[in-house]
Amino acid sequence: MEEYRKPALTFDEQIGLLKSRGLDIPDVERARRHLSNVSYYRLSAYMLPFKKRGEDGKPIDEFLEGTTWDDVYDLYKFDRKLRLLFFDAIERIEVALRTQEVYQLSLKYGSHWQDDRSVFKEDRNGFSYFGCISYSIQNALRDNKNVVFIKHYREKYCSPINPPSWMCLELLYFRDLSIIYRDLAKRSDRLSLSKAFGVRNDRVFSSWLHTINYVRNVCAHHARLWNITLNITPSKFYNYNRSDKVWLSGREVDMAQRSKIYYFICILLFLLQTVNPKTKFRQHFMDLLKNYPNVDVGFMGFPIGWEDHPLWKMQ
Repeated sequence: MEEYRKPALTFDEQIGLLKSRGLDIPDVERARRHLSNVSYYRLSAYMLPFKKRGEDGKPIDEFLEGTTWDDVYDLYKFDRKLRLLFFDAIERIEVALRTQEVYQLSLKYGSHWQDDRSVFKEDRNGFSYFGCISYSIQNALRDNKNVVFIKHYREKYCSPINPPSWMCLELLYFRDLSIIYRDLAKRSDRLSLSKAFGVRNDRVFSSWLHTINYVRNVCAHHARLWNITLNITPSKFYNYNRSDKVWLSGREVDMAQRSKIYYFICILLFLLQTVNPKTKFRQHFMDLLKNYPNVDVGFMGFPIGWEDHPLWKMQ
């Protein structure tokens, strides 16, 4: 290991460094303007696909011949638009998950099921599943005490202390909804919810929700998405003997790189068949690729011939 000694550089020095490494920057003023709004460090992640590789296969500080500033900045813009597209799809799934949890569990356990310890898994090794969920709800109620429907409940009703589930869950994040699903005591409750989305395996659905929350946070924090290696990988799903939802074949599931974004996109497309059957997600994604034809989807885990798969042919 060694001590970090790299100095801070001015915008002009950053441009000079990039030029010395072989990056073609015909419009210096434009590049300077970009760097003043999007940091060199953030853009450096989008430079990696355009760098030469050493004998060990790792990128070196030298650009491939012919690489331009536009190549790098266009990839950055593609990633930004991809995050917005993902965020829209995830929002629809989040709203639908919230709706199903409130609807199904309220009909079965009553309006305030979120305050019923028996609905959730028993405490284990000193950890309280119910306590964790209650803590999130109390924080949300405190932080949103001035929201109109919360104020109305507090002013009109003295009991129960907490508002009903359809009010409380409206304040929770995707992470909280995912935890509620994971920590339900009865597998039958988890299965009933997962089947509402076409997934006949509660463990797979829980894994998918966990990954969706992770990707949602990547999008929310404006982090690099397009060629990300997912730290939380979604489980394999084999949709045997099911014809009402289009999904990957068993072989395609086994071949998919689940740590890359292609498999995650397939999950979104599968869930959107229930949540928003007339979704324009696939068309918007195809249009995005057409607008940025130099993006190599191989870095995203896309297999050869992916565009001919039924998932991408649905209307």
